[in-house]
Amino acid sequence: MEKTQNIELSRPVRIKDLKKRVTHIDIESSPEELQALAARFGLPGISELRAKVRVERLARDRAVRIEGTISARLSYRSVVSLEPFETVIEDSFSEILSGEAALDTDTEIELTPDDEKMGMIEDGGFDLGEVLSQNLALLLDEHPRKPEEEDAPDGVIWADQDAEEAEQNPFSVLSEMRDRLRNGD
Repeated sequence: MEKTQNIELSRPVRIKDLKKRVTHIDIESSPEELQALAARFGLPGISELRAKVRVERLARDRAVRIEGTISARLSYRSVVSLEPFETVIEDSFSEILSGEAALDTDTEIELTPDDEKMGMIEDGGFDLGEVLSQNLALLLDEHPRKPEEEDAPDGVIWADQDAEEAEQNPFSVLSEMRDRLRNGD
């Protein structure tokens, strides 16, 4: 499996090249890769992206379990003030990749509750960098705010308290009828 041109963070891995059942891989992104990932995710910038990954061969090498931790230092643009700010993301992930042949085998793959995502192995390998990029994308905040920003500059409150007060309880009408009957209205 060769380095893919259109993938921002490409780390191709061929399963047959993994000599041990469990292989540990450390990944650190180059400045060019960070710039390309920031553009892909619409971020002002990513200054650091590292990962410690454990790759385990499964099902007679027809599947792999990838577990690891992602650590990223990146810049968001606040949805409140539109000012850029930096934050750090650190989280773990787990994913299973399998080839179509693994789906037809009698060999069982034990799934843990953390193995929510499954992907495909193509041409006897996978791109570990793309797996990391996709997991980073899942960790990004859709509506980022600076830590001290709770209200918009114009005083608009972003909490849903008003909406909760406006919603009527379906039984409130019955309660009002009961009260009117008791009061003789």
